[in-house]
Amino acid sequence: MKSSSKMLAGLIFTLLSGCTSAERAAMLAITPDHAPKPTKQRQVDARQKTKTTKQTEARPLARLGGASPPTLPVWSVSSPMPSRVLRSTLTPSQLFTKVSPAVYALAAAQATGQGTSQGSAVAVSSKEAITNCHVVANAKAITLANAATTLRAEVVSADPSTDRCYLRVLDGELYPVPGLRDYGSLAVGEVVFTIGSPKGLVNSLGNGLLSGLRKSEGAADYIQVTAPVSEGSSGGGLFDDRGNLIGITTFTVRDSQNLNFALAASEFWR
Repeated sequence: MKSSSKMLAGLIFTLLSGCTSAERAAMLAITPDHAPKPTKQRQVDARQKTKTTKQTEARPLARLGGASPPTLPVWSVSSPMPSRVLRSTLTPSQLFTKVSPAVYALAAAQATGQGTSQGSAVAVSSKEAITNCHVVANAKAITLANAATTLRAEVVSADPSTDRCYLRVLDGELYPVPGLRDYGSLAVGEVVFTIGSPKGLVNSLGNGLLSGLRKSEGAADYIQVTAPVSEGSSGGGLFDDRGNLIGITTFTVRDSQNLNFALAASEFWR
């Protein structure tokens, strides 16, 4: 049961997509689900550094700065929530074999001269995948790729305020995740695994601990982990030790050690 008390914390963070060059002002307020009210608040101005192929200004989402929000479809739940919950613990090798086909490297071609945003997406049905909106905002063309296939996709549902976006493939079919767990069933101390494409290294596996359950000022649920994440990990999958999808890796706190965050996967069905 979530505590009604909230702790407001200003954190310097970096979104994990490898996108066109810019430094974006950003601040995210998050609160632990189980924490006493603090005696004081701390806020720090945040600046983001991103990877680039072109030295041009990128247009940030509205919540990341003062620019107008990009044109994206309205939010709606575009795919039924996977109902299966995997129960058997897997070795890291077994887990990777089971779930990595559902994690796709994402390339979002921007307007002419603005380069390409790189990240990941996780398939939740044969036609839909979920990712972070900051990876696909302003994209002129989107492709999803893994070892087996490369598919074209489009954004069909978006909520930039919580960084949730649904993609639908235009040709072929996706390999969906085999299981999913709700945020409410998670516990601090669980072993977790990340699969994404940091620095363009497709389907890299990392592991760590679930170190915190947090709620943002806007009431979105976040999972704090010690598993390593880097640029290009935005939209990648966070899994428990049974192979259930539990989150979408989204940002990391700069100038810190292992303060990495994923948006809870169950947020995509709210």
